[in-house]
Amino acid sequence: MAVRLWSLHYIYWDDEYLTWNASEHGGVDSLTIHSADIWRPDIFLYNNIAKTYGAIEPITDVTVTSAGRVSYLHPAIYTSACQVDITRFPFDKQECILEFGSWIYSSSKVNISLVNPSAGLSIFTQNVEWILNKAPMERKVAFYPCCTEPFVTIFLTMQLERRPFFYMFNMVAPCIILMILNVFGFCIPPDTGKRLAFFVTILLALVVFQKVLSDSLPKTSITTPQLGQFFAATIALVGFSCLASIMVIRMSYSGPPARPLPRWLRLVLLRYLARLFCMNTITEEKHVLPPAKDGVYKASDNETIRQKETPNLALDLSLREIVCHSREYSAHARERSEKKKDQDEWKMAALVLDRALMFVVGGATITVCVVLLR
Repeated sequence: MAVRLWSLHYIYWDDEYLTWNASEHGGVDSLTIHSADIWRPDIFLYNNIAKTYGAIEPITDVTVTSAGRVSYLHPAIYTSACQVDITRFPFDKQECILEFGSWIYSSSKVNISLVNPSAGLSIFTQNVEWILNKAPMERKVAFYPCCTEPFVTIFLTMQLERRPFFYMFNMVAPCIILMILNVFGFCIPPDTGKRLAFFVTILLALVVFQKVLSDSLPKTSITTPQLGQFFAATIALVGFSCLASIMVIRMSYSGPPARPLPRWLRLVLLRYLARLFCMNTITEEKHVLPPAKDGVYKASDNETIRQKETPNLALDLSLREIVCHSREYSAHARERSEKKKDQDEWKMAALVLDRALMFVVGGATITVCVVLLR
């Protein structure tokens, strides 16, 4: 990241060649001279990335006292490289270090000292994206391979904190709304294709938001920003919702022939989870006509058809034919009832599973928001 900084330097030094006796010159004890006409310390910004090489240019005048004290109030614009860590983006804090020092004079010739331990922020203009908390300065003496004598370097550390409101309002808030819609999307009946289309629409919206986010971040592969992790987790949740909807729809329409619901699945879904989510199971009473026994045929639980002894052979044959057809109808009704019962069990199991998945997605949504947005 490039940091462009306008600063005001107050530099002073003692020049033994710029002294005079004020009484011999009409009491004049200070002069104003153009800075290009006298010697100046060659202070450079070491980590400069601008075209001007980071030197202090002679653009203003200096004040010289009769004792040789030179005061230089110098405005400058610096552009420096700053290594950033975007792991906590948009809640990140950065430290940008500017290194100042003499380019050719060692510490024995130019000994740079600090007047204050930190830069003054009285005339600092607030930035719309960053907050400057502090700007401490530190003096260090270092040796370099080129030279035998040490050089003095001044390190100015700008402690920056990003203002997250823009990203929270334009990216995080819409994403949270989409996450809430993703949870309540399970309220749409699963036997329609509208739910799946609803989840796919949310997924496309999140992909667009992630593209906007990637365009506003520095291009780096070292770390993954926290907001990027949040969007990735949200996309994963919506993708899971799509897969869950497909699975629920598949269970609701098991297709002919409908296999009976496995015992373990009936136990888990229709007994424990159904009770947990206050969902009643679907039960169907059987209306069948069991086979005859001793001339008695059951039409229902409370009715019977009794084969009466009759001397009329034609009537007896008709009665036997009726009983035969009743048996066929009873078998067909029993088979149809069993199939319907199996299908209803699958549908009920799908509804219970759908409710369980809604709570799973809801819990995962709360966890993602708490962990990645803290």
